[in-house]
Amino acid sequence: MLPDLTSDFNELVKDILWPAFKKLGYKKSGNNFRYVDADGWGKIVQFEKASYNSATELSFVINVGLYLLDYDYYLCGETSGKRFTEPACVVRKRISTLTGNSPTGWFVLTSISDKYLLFSQLQTKFTQQIYPYLAAVKDKKAIYAILLAGHRADFPSVQIETLYRAGYQEAARELFSSEFAYSSTNKYYHATLLKLAARLGLPAALWTAEGPQ
Repeated sequence: MLPDLTSDFNELVKDILWPAFKKLGYKKSGNNFRYVDADGWGKIVQFEKASYNSATELSFVINVGLYLLDYDYYLCGETSGKRFTEPACVVRKRISTLTGNSPTGWFVLTSISDKYLLFSQLQTKFTQQIYPYLAAVKDKKAIYAILLAGHRADFPSVQIETLYRAGYQEAARELFSSEFAYSSTNKYYHATLLKLAARLGLPAALWTAEGPQ
C-alpha cells in the first residue's frame, strides 16, 4: 500500500513546522504562515506544491516573503491586507537562497523516501537560517533597509514609487536612473518609467534626452 504523501506533507506543515510560528504570533491559512503588523507590513512563509505531483511523488518549495502594504497598493491599486500573499511581497526568497542548499529549491516526498529524515533536515534549516532571517525583521524600517541595501523587487518601478513616497527620494531617484538606462531596449517598460517620472515629479534630467540612457 502506497503512503499518503498529501498527509505526510500536511504533517510536515501543520505538526512539525507550524507550532514554532504559532508561538511567534503568526496565523496559519492553508499552507501559509503569515505575520501581520498594524503598521502596514508583514512576513510570510508559503509552502507551494508542484502542479505535477502524483500518488508516488510530491514536490514542493518553501518561499519566504516580506510584505509592505504600500508596495502592494502601488502594485495592484488595492491591498489584500491581512490576507496578503507571497507574490505580493516586496522581498521574495526561496529558502534555498537563504540556506545555500537544494540548488533547485524543490523538496521531494516519494513513496520510498524517509519522510522523517526530510522533516529533520527541514527543521534544521528553519532553526539555523529561516527563523533568524525572519526574526531580524522587527519593523517596517527593517524591510526598507533591505531595499536600500540594494535588493531589487520583482517590479522595480513599483519599488521606486514605494521608496519615493516613503521619504527615500534619493534612493528612489538612483534606482530610477538605473532602471531608465536599462529600459532603452524595452519600449513598454520605458513608457512605464516615463509615466512614473511624471507622476512623481522626478527631475527632468533623469528622463529627458540629456539624462541617462
